Amino acid sequence: MKSAGSRGFISLRRAGSACWPFHKCVYLGIPASETNPGSPPVNSSSRLAWTSSFFLAVAIFYAPLAYGCTRPDMLPPLFGLLLAAIVTGVISLFAENRLPAPRLALVCVTALLLQGWWLTWKPVFPSMVSESGGLIWTSWENIRRLSFDSMVLTTFSLGAFIVLCGILSQPKPRRFLLLAVALSGTLISVIGDVLKIVGDPLMRYVWAPQEIYWNDFALFRYHGNAGAFLNLAWPLILAFTRRAYTPTIGQGRRIVWTLASLACGTALFLNASKVALVIGLLILPWPFATRLGRLDRKALIFLGFGCLLLVAAGLVVSSRFVQESAFERMTNAGEVSGSFGGRTAAYRQYVEALPEVGAFGFGPGLFQLAFPYQASPLGNFNVGLREYAHEDYLQTVLEWGWCGALWWTLLVGVGLYRAIRTYSRRELFASKTERHLLLGAILGICATLAESLIDFPLQIASIRLFFLVLLALCWISPELLAIPQPAPAPRRRYRLPIPADLALESKVQRI
Repeated sequence: MKSAGSRGFISLRRAGSACWPFHKCVYLGIPASETNPGSPPVNSSSRLAWTSSFFLAVAIFYAPLAYGCTRPDMLPPLFGLLLAAIVTGVISLFAENRLPAPRLALVCVTALLLQGWWLTWKPVFPSMVSESGGLIWTSWENIRRLSFDSMVLTTFSLGAFIVLCGILSQPKPRRFLLLAVALSGTLISVIGDVLKIVGDPLMRYVWAPQEIYWNDFALFRYHGNAGAFLNLAWPLILAFTRRAYTPTIGQGRRIVWTLASLACGTALFLNASKVALVIGLLILPWPFATRLGRLDRKALIFLGFGCLLLVAAGLVVSSRFVQESAFERMTNAGEVSGSFGGRTAAYRQYVEALPEVGAFGFGPGLFQLAFPYQASPLGNFNVGLREYAHEDYLQTVLEWGWCGALWWTLLVGVGLYRAIRTYSRRELFASKTERHLLLGAILGICATLAESLIDFPLQIASIRLFFLVLLALCWISPELLAIPQPAPAPRRRYRLPIPADLALESKVQRI
Protein backbone atom coordinates (compact mmCIF):
# COMPACT_ATOMS: atom_id res chain seq x y z
CA MET A 1 0.00 0.00 0.00
CA LYS A 2 1.61 3.27 -1.12
CA SER A 3 1.33 6.30 1.07
CA ALA A 4 -0.26 9.53 -0.06
CA GLY A 5 3.13 11.22 -0.07
CA SER A 6 4.62 8.58 -2.39
CA ARG A 7 1.61 8.71 -4.69
CA GLY A 8 1.96 12.49 -4.86
CA PHE A 9 5.67 12.20 -5.64
CA ILE A 10 5.03 9.65 -8.41
CA SER A 11 2.29 11.79 -9.93
CA LEU A 12 4.63 14.76 -9.86
CA ARG A 13 7.35 12.76 -11.58
CA ARG A 14 4.84 11.74 -14.27
CA ALA A 15 3.83 15.33 -14.88
CA GLY A 16 6.36 15.66 -17.67
CA SER A 17 10.04 16.17 -18.27
CA ALA A 18 9.62 19.95 -18.17
CA CYS A 19 9.04 19.79 -14.41
CA TRP A 20 12.49 18.45 -13.50
CA PRO A 21 14.25 21.83 -13.33
CA PHE A 22 11.73 22.81 -10.64
CA HIS A 23 12.96 19.95 -8.44
CA LYS A 24 16.58 20.83 -9.13
CA CYS A 25 15.98 24.47 -8.23
CA VAL A 26 14.34 23.48 -4.94
CA TYR A 27 17.12 21.03 -4.11
CA LEU A 28 19.90 23.49 -4.80
CA GLY A 29 18.58 26.16 -2.50
CA ILE A 30 15.65 28.00 -4.08
CA PRO A 31 12.58 28.14 -1.84
CA ALA A 32 9.66 26.16 -3.19
CA SER A 33 7.33 29.03 -2.39
CA GLU A 34 9.12 31.17 -4.99
CA THR A 35 8.63 28.80 -7.91
CA ASN A 36 5.65 28.31 -10.15
CA PRO A 37 4.68 24.64 -10.16
CA GLY A 38 1.44 25.37 -11.97
CA SER A 39 3.15 25.85 -15.32
CA PRO A 40 1.30 25.52 -18.61
CA PRO A 41 1.60 22.26 -20.56
CA VAL A 42 4.76 21.71 -22.55
CA ASN A 43 4.51 22.51 -26.27
CA SER A 44 6.99 22.21 -29.11
CA SER A 45 8.37 25.74 -28.65
CA SER A 46 9.03 25.21 -24.93
CA ARG A 47 10.76 21.91 -25.68
CA LEU A 48 13.01 23.71 -28.16
CA ALA A 49 13.71 26.38 -25.54
CA TRP A 50 14.74 23.69 -23.08
CA THR A 51 16.90 22.07 -25.75
CA SER A 52 18.62 25.40 -26.36
CA SER A 53 19.08 25.82 -22.59
CA PHE A 54 20.66 22.38 -22.41
CA PHE A 55 23.20 23.21 -25.14
CA LEU A 56 23.99 26.51 -23.43
CA ALA A 57 24.48 24.76 -20.08
CA VAL A 58 26.87 22.25 -21.66
CA ALA A 59 28.79 25.15 -23.22
CA ILE A 60 28.91 26.88 -19.82
CA PHE A 61 30.57 23.82 -18.30
CA TYR A 62 32.76 23.06 -21.33
CA ALA A 63 34.27 26.51 -21.90
CA PRO A 64 36.24 26.87 -18.62
CA LEU A 65 37.19 23.18 -18.52
CA ALA A 66 38.69 23.38 -22.04
CA TYR A 67 41.58 25.53 -20.78
CA GLY A 68 39.25 28.52 -20.79
CA CYS A 69 38.93 28.07 -24.59
CA THR A 70 42.21 29.98 -24.94
CA ARG A 71 43.64 27.30 -27.22
CA PRO A 72 42.48 27.40 -30.86
CA ASP A 73 41.80 23.65 -30.97
CA MET A 74 39.30 24.04 -28.09
CA LEU A 75 37.08 26.55 -29.89
CA PRO A 76 35.32 24.35 -32.52
CA PRO A 77 33.37 22.28 -29.92
CA LEU A 78 32.30 25.52 -28.23
CA PHE A 79 31.15 26.94 -31.55
CA GLY A 80 29.19 23.74 -32.25
CA LEU A 81 27.39 23.94 -28.91
CA LEU A 82 26.59 27.62 -29.36
CA LEU A 83 25.36 27.04 -32.92
CA ALA A 84 22.99 24.30 -31.74
CA ALA A 85 21.75 26.58 -28.95
CA ILE A 86 21.26 29.51 -31.33
CA VAL A 87 19.33 27.50 -33.93
CA THR A 88 16.96 25.81 -31.47
CA GLY A 89 16.54 29.00 -29.46
CA VAL A 90 15.70 31.17 -32.47
CA ILE A 91 13.18 28.60 -33.77
CA SER A 92 11.45 28.45 -30.37
CA LEU A 93 11.29 32.25 -30.13
CA PHE A 94 9.85 32.62 -33.61
CA ALA A 95 7.32 29.89 -32.84
CA GLU A 96 6.15 32.03 -29.94
CA ASN A 97 5.99 35.05 -32.28
CA ARG A 98 8.04 37.41 -30.12
CA LEU A 99 11.29 39.32 -30.41
CA PRO A 100 14.31 37.42 -29.07
CA ALA A 101 15.73 40.54 -27.38
CA PRO A 102 14.94 44.22 -26.77
CA ARG A 103 15.10 46.32 -29.94
CA LEU A 104 18.09 48.41 -28.87
CA ALA A 105 20.09 45.26 -28.11
CA LEU A 106 19.22 43.90 -31.57
CA VAL A 107 20.33 47.17 -33.18
CA CYS A 108 23.66 47.14 -31.33
CA VAL A 109 24.39 43.51 -32.20
CA THR A 110 23.44 44.02 -35.86
CA ALA A 111 25.63 47.12 -36.17
CA LEU A 112 28.61 45.37 -34.59
CA LEU A 113 28.33 42.32 -36.83
CA LEU A 114 27.95 44.42 -39.98
CA GLN A 115 30.96 46.58 -39.16
CA GLY A 116 33.12 43.64 -38.08
CA TRP A 117 32.43 41.49 -41.15
CA TRP A 118 32.82 44.47 -43.47
CA LEU A 119 36.30 45.15 -42.06
CA THR A 120 37.10 41.44 -42.31
CA TRP A 121 36.16 41.39 -45.98
CA LYS A 122 37.83 44.71 -46.78
CA PRO A 123 40.65 45.34 -44.26
CA VAL A 124 41.88 48.91 -43.84
CA PHE A 125 44.94 48.00 -41.79
CA PRO A 126 47.56 47.87 -44.64
CA SER A 127 46.92 51.53 -45.48
CA MET A 128 47.76 52.46 -41.88
CA VAL A 129 51.22 50.83 -41.82
CA SER A 130 54.14 52.80 -43.21
CA GLU A 131 56.37 51.36 -45.91
CA SER A 132 59.15 50.72 -43.39
CA GLY A 133 56.78 48.94 -41.10
CA GLY A 134 55.08 45.60 -41.62
CA LEU A 135 57.20 43.01 -43.42
CA ILE A 136 55.62 39.67 -42.54
CA TRP A 137 52.60 40.14 -40.31
CA THR A 138 50.75 42.51 -42.61
CA SER A 139 50.13 40.15 -45.50
CA TRP A 140 46.51 40.15 -46.70
CA GLU A 141 46.10 36.45 -45.92
CA ASN A 142 47.24 36.82 -42.34
CA ILE A 143 45.14 39.93 -41.76
CA ARG A 144 41.98 38.30 -43.06
CA ARG A 145 42.66 35.11 -41.10
CA LEU A 146 43.05 36.96 -37.80
CA SER A 147 39.97 39.10 -38.43
CA PHE A 148 37.96 36.07 -39.53
CA ASP A 149 38.88 34.10 -36.38
CA SER A 150 37.97 37.07 -34.17
CA MET A 151 34.66 37.68 -35.93
CA VAL A 152 33.65 34.01 -35.75
CA LEU A 153 34.03 34.15 -31.97
CA THR A 154 32.21 37.50 -31.82
CA THR A 155 29.36 36.24 -34.03
CA PHE A 156 28.73 33.10 -32.00
CA SER A 157 29.01 35.04 -28.72
CA LEU A 158 26.56 37.75 -29.75
CA GLY A 159 24.21 35.17 -31.31
CA ALA A 160 24.17 33.30 -28.00
CA PHE A 161 23.52 36.62 -26.22
CA ILE A 162 20.43 37.27 -28.35
CA VAL A 163 19.08 33.77 -27.65
CA LEU A 164 19.86 34.14 -23.96
CA CYS A 165 17.75 37.30 -23.79
CA GLY A 166 14.78 35.26 -24.96
CA ILE A 167 15.43 32.20 -22.81
CA LEU A 168 16.23 34.04 -19.59
CA SER A 169 12.84 35.75 -19.72
CA GLN A 170 11.32 32.38 -18.77
CA PRO A 171 11.58 31.57 -15.03
CA LYS A 172 12.61 27.90 -15.07
CA PRO A 173 15.22 28.06 -17.88
CA ARG A 174 16.57 31.23 -16.27
CA ARG A 175 17.28 29.57 -12.95
CA PHE A 176 18.57 26.46 -14.70
CA LEU A 177 21.20 28.45 -16.63
CA LEU A 178 22.18 30.60 -13.65
CA LEU A 179 22.62 27.43 -11.61
CA ALA A 180 24.87 26.13 -14.38
CA VAL A 181 27.01 29.28 -14.13
CA ALA A 182 27.30 28.97 -10.34
CA LEU A 183 28.08 25.24 -10.41
CA SER A 184 30.61 25.63 -13.22
CA GLY A 185 32.37 28.33 -11.23
CA THR A 186 32.36 26.09 -8.16
CA LEU A 187 33.88 23.22 -10.15
CA ILE A 188 36.70 25.40 -11.46
CA SER A 189 37.30 26.74 -7.95
CA VAL A 190 37.62 23.23 -6.50
CA ILE A 191 39.98 22.16 -9.31
CA GLY A 192 42.12 25.25 -8.82
CA ASP A 193 42.25 24.84 -5.04
CA VAL A 194 43.32 21.21 -5.27
CA LEU A 195 45.96 21.86 -7.93
CA LYS A 196 47.43 24.80 -6.01
CA ILE A 197 47.59 22.93 -2.70
CA VAL A 198 48.94 19.62 -4.06
CA GLY A 199 51.32 21.31 -6.49
CA ASP A 200 53.52 19.79 -9.19
CA PRO A 201 52.72 16.07 -8.62
CA LEU A 202 49.10 16.65 -9.62
CA MET A 203 49.63 19.53 -12.04
CA ARG A 204 51.68 17.25 -14.29
CA TYR A 205 48.44 15.50 -15.22
CA VAL A 206 46.96 18.82 -16.42
CA TRP A 207 49.95 20.70 -17.85
CA ALA A 208 53.06 19.51 -19.65
CA PRO A 209 56.16 19.62 -17.36
CA GLN A 210 57.59 22.61 -19.22
CA GLU A 211 54.25 24.44 -18.94
CA ILE A 212 53.92 24.25 -15.14
CA TYR A 213 54.23 27.78 -13.83
CA TRP A 214 53.09 29.72 -10.77
CA ASN A 215 50.95 31.83 -13.11
CA ASP A 216 48.50 28.95 -13.69
CA PHE A 217 45.25 28.48 -11.84
CA ALA A 218 42.91 25.54 -12.45
CA LEU A 219 42.80 25.22 -16.26
CA PHE A 220 43.56 28.88 -16.98
CA ARG A 221 47.03 29.75 -18.16
CA TYR A 222 47.01 33.30 -16.81
CA HIS A 223 46.04 34.21 -13.26
CA GLY A 224 44.30 37.44 -14.37
CA ASN A 225 41.89 35.48 -16.58
CA ALA A 226 41.27 32.97 -13.80
CA GLY A 227 40.51 35.79 -11.35
CA ALA A 228 38.10 37.46 -13.78
CA PHE A 229 36.29 34.15 -14.31
CA LEU A 230 36.00 33.55 -10.56
CA ASN A 231 34.54 37.01 -10.00
CA LEU A 232 31.83 36.29 -12.58
CA ALA A 233 30.66 33.14 -10.78
CA TRP A 234 31.39 34.35 -7.21
CA PRO A 235 28.38 36.75 -6.91
CA LEU A 236 25.90 34.11 -8.14
CA ILE A 237 27.34 31.53 -5.74
CA LEU A 238 26.91 34.02 -2.90
CA ALA A 239 23.35 34.78 -4.04
CA PHE A 240 22.38 31.10 -4.01
CA THR A 241 24.08 30.74 -0.62
CA ARG A 242 22.09 33.65 0.74
CA ARG A 243 18.81 32.19 -0.49
CA ALA A 244 19.72 28.78 0.97
CA TYR A 245 19.45 30.34 4.46
CA THR A 246 15.72 30.89 4.21
CA PRO A 247 13.47 29.07 6.70
CA THR A 248 12.05 26.68 4.08
CA ILE A 249 15.46 25.30 3.03
CA GLY A 250 16.96 22.23 4.66
CA GLN A 251 20.29 22.05 6.43
CA GLY A 252 21.89 19.87 3.75
CA ARG A 253 21.41 22.45 1.03
CA ARG A 254 22.80 25.19 3.22
CA ILE A 255 25.94 23.11 3.73
CA VAL A 256 26.30 22.51 -0.03
CA TRP A 257 26.13 26.20 -0.94
CA THR A 258 28.25 27.25 2.02
CA LEU A 259 30.99 24.86 0.87
CA ALA A 260 30.66 26.24 -2.67
CA SER A 261 31.17 29.78 -1.36
CA LEU A 262 34.17 28.68 0.69
CA ALA A 263 35.70 26.93 -2.33
CA CYS A 264 35.35 30.01 -4.54
CA GLY A 265 36.58 32.34 -1.78
CA THR A 266 39.61 30.11 -1.21
CA ALA A 267 40.29 30.14 -4.94
CA LEU A 268 40.45 33.94 -4.91
CA PHE A 269 43.08 33.77 -2.15
CA LEU A 270 45.16 31.02 -3.78
CA ASN A 271 45.07 32.63 -7.22
CA ALA A 272 47.91 35.06 -7.90
CA SER A 273 45.76 37.94 -9.20
CA LYS A 274 45.95 40.94 -6.88
CA VAL A 275 43.08 42.84 -8.48
CA ALA A 276 40.78 39.80 -8.57
CA LEU A 277 41.24 39.28 -4.82
CA VAL A 278 40.45 42.91 -4.02
CA ILE A 279 37.36 42.89 -6.26
CA GLY A 280 36.19 39.59 -4.77
CA LEU A 281 36.43 40.95 -1.23
CA LEU A 282 34.48 44.05 -2.25
CA ILE A 283 31.73 41.84 -3.72
CA LEU A 284 31.41 39.65 -0.61
CA PRO A 285 29.07 41.74 1.62
CA TRP A 286 26.57 42.86 -1.04
CA PRO A 287 24.40 39.71 -1.32
CA PHE A 288 24.00 39.81 2.47
CA ALA A 289 23.45 43.57 2.74
CA THR A 290 19.75 43.39 3.66
CA ARG A 291 20.39 40.94 6.49
CA LEU A 292 23.44 42.86 7.70
CA GLY A 293 21.35 46.03 7.78
CA ARG A 294 19.05 44.45 10.37
CA LEU A 295 21.89 43.92 12.88
CA ASP A 296 22.51 46.41 15.62
CA ARG A 297 25.74 48.41 15.67
CA LYS A 298 27.47 46.23 18.24
CA ALA A 299 26.82 42.99 16.36
CA LEU A 300 27.83 44.61 13.08
CA ILE A 301 31.14 45.83 14.49
CA PHE A 302 31.84 42.41 16.00
CA LEU A 303 31.04 40.69 12.69
CA GLY A 304 33.20 43.13 10.71
CA PHE A 305 36.14 42.60 13.05
CA GLY A 306 35.77 38.83 12.73
CA CYS A 307 35.69 39.07 8.93
CA LEU A 308 38.87 41.17 8.94
CA LEU A 309 40.60 38.52 11.05
CA LEU A 310 39.47 35.77 8.67
CA VAL A 311 40.71 37.73 5.64
CA ALA A 312 44.07 38.34 7.31
CA ALA A 313 44.35 34.66 8.22
CA GLY A 314 43.45 33.70 4.65
CA LEU A 315 46.14 35.96 3.24
CA VAL A 316 48.81 34.54 5.54
CA VAL A 317 47.80 30.90 5.05
CA SER A 318 47.55 31.24 1.26
CA SER A 319 51.06 32.68 1.12
CA ARG A 320 52.32 29.55 2.92
CA PHE A 321 50.56 27.06 0.65
CA VAL A 322 51.38 28.39 -2.81
CA GLN A 323 54.19 30.15 -4.58
CA GLU A 324 53.58 33.76 -5.68
CA SER A 325 50.20 34.18 -4.02
CA ALA A 326 48.20 37.38 -4.40
CA PHE A 327 49.24 38.48 -0.90
CA GLU A 328 52.95 38.05 -1.68
CA ARG A 329 52.62 39.95 -4.94
CA MET A 330 50.69 42.78 -3.27
CA THR A 331 53.35 43.20 -0.59
CA ASN A 332 56.28 43.01 -3.04
CA ALA A 333 57.17 46.62 -3.88
CA GLY A 334 59.26 45.60 -6.90
CA GLU A 335 56.43 43.48 -8.31
CA VAL A 336 53.85 46.25 -7.91
CA SER A 337 56.15 48.93 -9.32
CA GLY A 338 57.17 46.83 -12.33
CA SER A 339 53.58 45.89 -13.16
CA PHE A 340 52.35 49.46 -12.83
CA GLY A 341 55.25 50.96 -14.78
CA GLY A 342 55.00 48.51 -17.67
CA ARG A 343 51.26 49.01 -18.04
CA THR A 344 51.57 52.79 -17.85
CA ALA A 345 54.16 52.87 -20.62
CA ALA A 346 52.04 50.63 -22.84
CA TYR A 347 48.85 52.62 -22.20
CA ARG A 348 50.64 55.83 -23.15
CA GLN A 349 51.45 54.32 -26.55
CA TYR A 350 47.86 53.23 -27.09
CA VAL A 351 46.47 56.66 -26.21
CA GLU A 352 48.88 58.30 -28.66
CA ALA A 353 47.60 55.90 -31.35
CA LEU A 354 43.91 56.75 -30.86
CA PRO A 355 43.82 59.73 -33.28
CA GLU A 356 45.05 57.45 -36.07
CA VAL A 357 42.38 54.74 -35.89
CA GLY A 358 39.43 56.73 -37.29
CA ALA A 359 35.76 55.87 -36.97
CA PHE A 360 36.03 52.13 -37.68
CA GLY A 361 39.45 51.18 -36.27
CA PHE A 362 41.94 48.89 -37.93
CA GLY A 363 39.81 45.75 -37.65
CA PRO A 364 38.74 43.17 -35.05
CA GLY A 365 41.49 40.84 -33.86
CA LEU A 366 44.28 42.93 -35.40
CA PHE A 367 45.66 44.56 -32.27
CA GLN A 368 48.70 42.30 -32.29
CA LEU A 369 49.59 43.53 -35.78
CA ALA A 370 49.52 47.20 -34.82
CA PHE A 371 52.20 47.22 -32.16
CA PRO A 372 55.12 44.92 -33.02
CA TYR A 373 56.72 47.44 -35.41
CA GLN A 374 58.97 50.24 -34.28
CA ALA A 375 58.23 52.32 -37.40
CA SER A 376 54.45 51.94 -37.18
CA PRO A 377 52.48 55.20 -37.36
CA LEU A 378 50.45 53.99 -34.38
CA GLY A 379 53.10 55.23 -31.95
CA ASN A 380 54.85 52.02 -30.96
CA PHE A 381 58.39 52.29 -29.56
CA ASN A 382 59.21 48.75 -28.44
CA VAL A 383 59.56 45.86 -30.89
CA GLY A 384 57.67 42.75 -29.85
CA LEU A 385 54.36 40.95 -30.29
CA ARG A 386 51.57 41.97 -27.93
CA GLU A 387 48.58 39.71 -28.36
CA TYR A 388 46.39 41.78 -26.03
CA ALA A 389 46.54 45.35 -24.76
CA HIS A 390 45.92 44.42 -21.10
CA GLU A 391 43.29 47.16 -21.26
CA ASP A 392 40.05 46.10 -22.93
CA TYR A 393 38.68 49.61 -23.39
CA LEU A 394 41.67 50.90 -25.32
CA GLN A 395 41.92 47.71 -27.34
CA THR A 396 38.24 47.99 -28.27
CA VAL A 397 38.66 51.57 -29.51
CA LEU A 398 41.82 50.65 -31.44
CA GLU A 399 40.24 47.64 -33.15
CA TRP A 400 36.66 48.88 -33.62
CA GLY A 401 37.16 52.64 -33.82
CA TRP A 402 34.91 55.23 -32.22
CA CYS A 403 31.81 53.96 -34.01
CA GLY A 404 32.26 50.35 -32.92
CA ALA A 405 33.19 51.41 -29.40
CA LEU A 406 29.92 53.36 -29.24
CA TRP A 407 27.88 50.24 -30.10
CA TRP A 408 29.78 48.15 -27.53
CA THR A 409 29.24 50.86 -24.91
CA LEU A 410 25.50 50.95 -25.61
CA LEU A 411 25.23 47.16 -25.47
CA VAL A 412 26.93 46.91 -22.08
CA GLY A 413 26.01 50.27 -20.54
CA VAL A 414 22.29 50.23 -21.32
CA GLY A 415 21.96 46.64 -20.10
CA LEU A 416 23.67 47.51 -16.82
CA TYR A 417 21.51 50.64 -16.47
CA ARG A 418 18.31 48.62 -16.97
CA ALA A 419 19.43 46.13 -14.32
CA ILE A 420 20.32 48.79 -11.74
CA ARG A 421 17.06 50.63 -12.39
CA THR A 422 15.10 47.40 -12.05
CA TYR A 423 16.90 46.37 -8.86
CA SER A 424 16.07 49.72 -7.29
CA ARG A 425 12.37 48.78 -7.49
CA ARG A 426 12.84 46.13 -4.81
CA GLU A 427 9.23 45.94 -3.71
CA LEU A 428 7.98 44.91 -7.17
CA PHE A 429 10.00 41.69 -7.60
CA ALA A 430 8.00 38.51 -7.87
CA SER A 431 10.44 36.74 -5.52
CA LYS A 432 13.49 37.55 -3.44
CA THR A 433 15.49 34.93 -5.31
CA GLU A 434 15.07 36.81 -8.58
CA ARG A 435 16.20 40.00 -6.89
CA HIS A 436 19.31 38.37 -5.44
CA LEU A 437 20.21 36.74 -8.77
CA LEU A 438 19.89 40.09 -10.52
CA LEU A 439 22.19 41.62 -7.90
CA GLY A 440 24.66 38.82 -8.61
CA ALA A 441 24.54 39.64 -12.31
CA ILE A 442 25.13 43.35 -11.63
CA LEU A 443 28.10 42.57 -9.37
CA GLY A 444 29.60 40.15 -11.90
CA ILE A 445 29.29 42.67 -14.74
CA CYS A 446 30.83 45.45 -12.65
CA ALA A 447 33.68 43.18 -11.53
CA THR A 448 34.56 42.29 -15.12
CA LEU A 449 34.37 45.93 -16.23
CA ALA A 450 36.67 46.91 -13.35
CA GLU A 451 39.20 44.21 -14.21
CA SER A 452 39.09 45.24 -17.87
CA LEU A 453 40.79 48.47 -16.86
CA ILE A 454 44.09 46.65 -16.37
CA ASP A 455 43.62 43.28 -18.12
CA PHE A 456 41.92 41.54 -21.04
CA PRO A 457 39.13 39.30 -19.63
CA LEU A 458 36.66 40.07 -22.45
CA GLN A 459 39.09 38.76 -25.08
CA ILE A 460 38.82 35.23 -23.61
CA ALA A 461 36.02 33.07 -25.02
CA SER A 462 34.96 31.40 -21.76
CA ILE A 463 34.87 34.67 -19.80
CA ARG A 464 33.02 36.42 -22.60
CA LEU A 465 30.36 33.68 -22.60
CA PHE A 466 29.76 34.00 -18.84
CA PHE A 467 29.78 37.78 -19.12
CA LEU A 468 27.12 37.73 -21.85
CA VAL A 469 24.92 35.36 -19.80
CA LEU A 470 24.84 37.92 -16.99
CA LEU A 471 24.47 40.81 -19.44
CA ALA A 472 21.45 39.12 -21.05
CA LEU A 473 19.86 38.83 -17.60
CA CYS A 474 20.47 42.55 -17.11
CA TRP A 475 18.76 43.38 -20.41
CA ILE A 476 15.59 41.39 -19.61
CA SER A 477 15.56 42.40 -15.93
CA PRO A 478 12.34 44.51 -16.23
CA GLU A 479 10.50 41.25 -16.93
CA LEU A 480 11.43 40.02 -13.43
CA LEU A 481 9.09 42.54 -11.88
CA ALA A 482 5.55 41.61 -10.91
CA ILE A 483 3.79 44.77 -12.01
CA PRO A 484 0.62 45.09 -9.89
CA GLN A 485 -2.57 45.19 -11.90
CA PRO A 486 -4.71 48.30 -11.42
CA ALA A 487 -7.61 47.76 -9.04
CA PRO A 488 -11.00 47.54 -10.75
CA ALA A 489 -13.06 50.68 -10.55
CA PRO A 490 -15.77 50.45 -7.89
CA ARG A 491 -19.28 49.97 -9.17
CA ARG A 492 -21.28 53.13 -8.93
CA ARG A 493 -24.79 52.91 -7.58
CA TYR A 494 -27.19 55.46 -8.90
CA ARG A 495 -30.26 56.40 -6.86
CA LEU A 496 -33.25 58.17 -8.29
CA PRO A 497 -34.18 61.34 -6.45
CA ILE A 498 -37.43 60.91 -4.46
CA PRO A 499 -39.44 63.94 -3.34
CA ALA A 500 -39.58 64.42 0.40
CA ASP A 501 -43.37 64.14 0.61
CA LEU A 502 -43.45 60.81 -1.27
CA ALA A 503 -40.65 59.41 0.90
CA LEU A 504 -42.52 60.43 4.08
CA GLU A 505 -45.79 58.88 2.81
CA SER A 506 -44.11 55.52 2.00
CA LYS A 507 -42.49 55.50 5.45
CA VAL A 508 -45.83 56.03 7.16
CA GLN A 509 -47.42 53.24 5.19
CA ARG A 510 -44.67 50.81 6.23
CA ILE A 511 -45.27 51.70 9.88
